[in-house]
Amino acid sequence: MIVPVLIFSIFLIVLIIYTIHLHRQLRLARNRVRVLETLDMEKDKLFTVIGHDLNSFVNTGHAGLRLYRSGNLSPEDAQFILDGVEEKFHTASVTLQSLLNWGKSLFKGITIRPATLDATHLINAELNLAGPVTRTKEITVINSMPREQPVYADLEHFKFIIRNLVSNAVKFSRAQGKIVINMTDKGREGFVVIAVTDSGIGMSDEKLKQVFFPFGASTDGTAKEKGNGIGLILCREYARQNGGELWAESQDGIGTTFYLAVKSSDHPSNYPFFER
Repeated sequence: MIVPVLIFSIFLIVLIIYTIHLHRQLRLARNRVRVLETLDMEKDKLFTVIGHDLNSFVNTGHAGLRLYRSGNLSPEDAQFILDGVEEKFHTASVTLQSLLNWGKSLFKGITIRPATLDATHLINAELNLAGPVTRTKEITVINSMPREQPVYADLEHFKFIIRNLVSNAVKFSRAQGKIVINMTDKGREGFVVIAVTDSGIGMSDEKLKQVFFPFGASTDGTAKEKGNGIGLILCREYARQNGGELWAESQDGIGTTFYLAVKSSDHPSNYPFFER
């Protein structure tokens, strides 16, 4: 009599454990469904916003070109129109690149091909691309990086981060403002920390906490420039995938500084990641 009771008790315990396991799996599955539903809704919202932004860029650029070709403009006005069109298409290019990189990271993951790069040369190249935008807003850009600064990172990732940080600084700078790019001592052995500082509108503490939050509310720039928040999210992800970090400090109404920590070319192998 004892043996059947023991067997039944063991069976009952196993059944209870299995039921608890199934309940947990069901709860996890429900949570995953909720997350996927939220992401799907955010994805739809995101593509709607981006489609609206890109359509606005194209329409504005097209209207500017038609006005330029009318032949009724003074040389000064014609140059102003051309600068404006170039600025719109540069902004659209940054938006599209962010969208393409985001899609690639979702479907293929993030591929890293690190190499020794000259950070100063690459920053200068990105500043040249942003020239039309900075000229339109009459922004002074000061690059205080050393003549040569080797770093160890993925080329496309580094270019993407710098392009977005410069674009973001321009977006929130007031007309005739200033942007400074230099190196800081906020890092540690084996890392280079690059700071991109603007004298723009800054952020409140609450806004600063959400600046890298996926699909957070976007703020228009000082010239009503649009944004979608993808760029900074990818920038931080790329920085971390390369063993570095990206963070920001800001004062509301005064300006913002973004800090990019990237491995130096002589990075010690026993320090694989940057820790703040």
